[in-house]
Amino acid sequence: MIADARAAYAEYTKRQPAAPVPALPSRAPSGKRLVVITCSIPVCVTLSEGAEEAARKLGWTVTTLQSNSTPQGFVSVMDQVAADPPDALAYISAVPDSSIRSQLAKLQAAGTKITSISPLGDALTPNGPVEAVVFGQKDAALTGTLMGQAVVAEANGPAKSVFVWDPSFVGSWGPIKDAYKKVLEGAGGSADILEVSNANIGKTVPSQIVSHLQANPDTEYVALAVVDYTAGLDAALRSAGLAGKVKILSRAADAASLKAIQSGTQWASIGLELGAAGYRAVDQLIRLMMDVPLGDRADAPGWQQIYINSNVTQTSENPEPPDYAQTYYAAWHVG
Repeated sequence: MIADARAAYAEYTKRQPAAPVPALPSRAPSGKRLVVITCSIPVCVTLSEGAEEAARKLGWTVTTLQSNSTPQGFVSVMDQVAADPPDALAYISAVPDSSIRSQLAKLQAAGTKITSISPLGDALTPNGPVEAVVFGQKDAALTGTLMGQAVVAEANGPAKSVFVWDPSFVGSWGPIKDAYKKVLEGAGGSADILEVSNANIGKTVPSQIVSHLQANPDTEYVALAVVDYTAGLDAALRSAGLAGKVKILSRAADAASLKAIQSGTQWASIGLELGAAGYRAVDQLIRLMMDVPLGDRADAPGWQQIYINSNVTQTSENPEPPDYAQTYYAAWHVG
């Protein structure tokens, strides 16, 4: 397990190339109407902006709706979309698909092509209304594995850590937590679980992490389910006299986390597709419209990279797969 962690750490701290995108048989269709349902945390905004950019390049009309990440808000937004079905829908889940079954059925009957982003444990089914996913179970499991392997490799063996997450996202984040814990325990270490609420990002989350560390002073690593949990964390650690005493590992690296890694206030972060994930969702929808088989592209791990001090080369932009936009444009024949 430790040898595997070292090998993965060595591989994923290298610059990771963008995955190839198969060319469409002809130019992607224009004049379509896309609805994107996003959530309130910054990483969701970046993702939805990627989908908007990709769709507008195709000449599509885009409407982005904010669900406020509450079940009631999400269902209300889905009611709104189902009342006026678009050509395509990409939505970041806030409830299981079982809670919006009637809305999805109405959209499917109207011919809307649908992809789900970070689905809440909802598997794709033959002839179901949702025909593709981004950040599905395979992607989440890879992220959790890489997070665990990074800790084990850096510790060079067993390590004591805590994984911080919002359990209401168990469907999409559960595989991250489970894979992380499996790697840590497989190497003889441990992974405590700290439950927080995404509604308290930048509010009580930092103090909750500090309280856990004070109660468990032998903790060496703090693994964050999403980079947004770093909001206010460094200041809270410094105030508690804990700065530099634990190593912070986050998921979905952004420009701020790269800067923190470079300055030494954060140890590492897993880079994911952010804007590029929006492009991937649009690519899936195009292929569904054109009856191009998705194959593994219906649910596949996306681009990922482990960022540490030695491989951070810029801190002004969010990390993304190299030249991803041009890769998609070429595949879509839009130049």
